[in-house]
Amino acid sequence: MRYLSDVNLRAVLAVLISRSGGTVEIANTELYDAMLPDQGRTETFVVEETATGVRLSLAPRRGEGTGT
Repeated sequence: MRYLSDVNLRAVLAVLISRSGGTVEIANTELYDAMLPDQGRTETFVVEETATGVRLSLAPRRGEGTGT
């Protein structure tokens, strides 16, 4: 699985919000920084199928935990 469709993304968000107690608060600055980062690079997501579902993670940025 290389990407999440809109339907799958909504399902993932519903599960994550439910796990967090039903509410997730995000400040405007945090949201804007995620949409328009200073570095000009948006986050890269890694979507992996597991035996029981899906694993989502952020790909490390260059130089972050890679020794470069």
